[in-house]
Amino acid sequence: MESKIHLLRTSLLHTLIITSLILTTGFTQTFEEAPEIIEIQFIGNDHLSDDDLYDQIYLKEKVTFISKGSFYNSHHLAREIQKLENYYSLHGFLDAQITDSLSTPVDNTIRIYLNVVEGKQYYLRDVNLAGNRIFSDEKYLELIEFQAGASFNTFKIRENLMEMLSLYKDSGYPLINIQDSVVVDDSVSLYIRVDEGPKLQIGQINIDQYEQISLEVLRREIIVNEGEIFNLTNIEESKRRLYETSLFNSVNIRMGQVDLDAGTINLDVEVIPAKFRGFDMNFGLKQENIVDGDPDLSVRIFGSWYNNNLFDKSRRVRLQTEISSIYPAIFIPQQFKLDFFYVEPWLAKYRIPLTINPFFWYIDDHNSDFKNTAYGLRGIMTYRWFRKIKIQALTEWSKSSSNGDPDELEDLYEEERKVGAKFAWDERDNFFYPHHGFKLVIEPGLVGYFLGGENDYLQLKTSFSTYWTIFANIVLAHNLDIGLAIQKDSDNEVPFEKRFFLGGSSSIRGYEQQALGPVTDGVRIGGNVRYFTNLELRFPIYGLLGGEVFWDIGHLWEDIEDVDISQYQMAVGAGITIDTPIGPARIDYGIPIGDSSVKSTGQLHIAIAYSF
Repeated sequence: MESKIHLLRTSLLHTLIITSLILTTGFTQTFEEAPEIIEIQFIGNDHLSDDDLYDQIYLKEKVTFISKGSFYNSHHLAREIQKLENYYSLHGFLDAQITDSLSTPVDNTIRIYLNVVEGKQYYLRDVNLAGNRIFSDEKYLELIEFQAGASFNTFKIRENLMEMLSLYKDSGYPLINIQDSVVVDDSVSLYIRVDEGPKLQIGQINIDQYEQISLEVLRREIIVNEGEIFNLTNIEESKRRLYETSLFNSVNIRMGQVDLDAGTINLDVEVIPAKFRGFDMNFGLKQENIVDGDPDLSVRIFGSWYNNNLFDKSRRVRLQTEISSIYPAIFIPQQFKLDFFYVEPWLAKYRIPLTINPFFWYIDDHNSDFKNTAYGLRGIMTYRWFRKIKIQALTEWSKSSSNGDPDELEDLYEEERKVGAKFAWDERDNFFYPHHGFKLVIEPGLVGYFLGGENDYLQLKTSFSTYWTIFANIVLAHNLDIGLAIQKDSDNEVPFEKRFFLGGSSSIRGYEQQALGPVTDGVRIGGNVRYFTNLELRFPIYGLLGGEVFWDIGHLWEDIEDVDISQYQMAVGAGITIDTPIGPARIDYGIPIGDSSVKSTGQLHIAIAYSF
């Protein structure tokens, strides 16, 4: 192959904008008589799969008899071919060419054949840097993951250079500009030219003011100050904090006027106020799960009133009620709950929101003459550090009185006093679809003892989840969960609703919900020691569809003296996931292994979000 050299020079920002426009542009049907595409076939693609190429284009073929294919248009097809050639260039195939051929339209349908000549895959030979003073050449090479002889992937390089831009902007260089260019021969030489610009401080912070929203409320949520070095991460955190006040529908902080002589850059804070007060009401039906019994249908009515700007200080109050009744006595309220929430967003000079929650409930069991009335008070304080670490402190006092005999699953205590805490450290790259990182949760609690009350026990819940990307979008995920409760008085029990349970869609799949653990008179009573771990492989299948295979293992013991690590239940299985705006919807099927007490050969689980 005859050697050739060509130079491609463009700014990183310009390249990203053009690529984004190309990848997101679609088309609409121009003429109703245009033939429908019933097949798109790729020929000659050895390095990139049919599914991978098909995912890059907007054109869709008819898959089933009930689905619709796209309508053929020569201009649209030419644009899609250009997108595919650009996609090939992102993977080092800079000479890739794609041509099309068509079948003769029959019954107003058409087949498209895309002939791919991939050409040579180019490799990155070296990286040449100029203009960088703040960060060394070694830092650049480390960040772009340079390896001599690796395939030239422009997408990955651009992604890494965007991270370099963020590093500069966190170090006081908001005007940073990075230009990249390549020289192609038998391999690729990458040239990166950096214009770091001046180091700037924050000048004036200009804030739009609105009636009923004090300037003090706005300024205290902004964690950057005039005279500080420009820091993009702190500016983005300020935007999130402003939005979390519930006072605004939209928040934006943008760079304003630059004064090079003074070395400053202004910030303009723009907000759109939200509705401060409102009333919500909804009606619902729910099927209650009764252990070893038929499910009951309950009718529920929810209502709430809220004010998110009490005294014009962003203090929040909410009055919430719930009334429910179980069929057939649907016109006689059998459960009534009333909660009042008051949120003080700041304690003194610290952003530690305090929630005070007085509550009341009344229960009238339709199956017996049992009636229960309870009331109490909760207090919760929360501290967050940059979305990564959250610490909560909880105090709770409740008083209960009852008439009649309660259900055998309930343990009632006239008075309970509790203090607890929750520590969460979240380093996942994505809340719904984590590909790498970890999440650690530790949640201790103390009931009674020096606090008083009728029951005394300690409880600890902890979990640790980790995620690794093996390659592409294939993720290996692991979770470890341990729960422990220690009762001071053997004559008392940890309340039924506070005990640990095992089995179901979020613990050991293959078993029904709460189907594992100690049994009394044929009823699952929960336990005070719980251990389970999950290992899961997650992978894409096609479009919005994904898959997973998993292995779950664990056990539940009634007391700590009963713990025997050789005892465990285990299940394996697989599942299908569907991407939704609120996370993956999944259908899992688990099969118990080595448990002779289980009559079922498997269990189907349907849930929203991954199990961990």
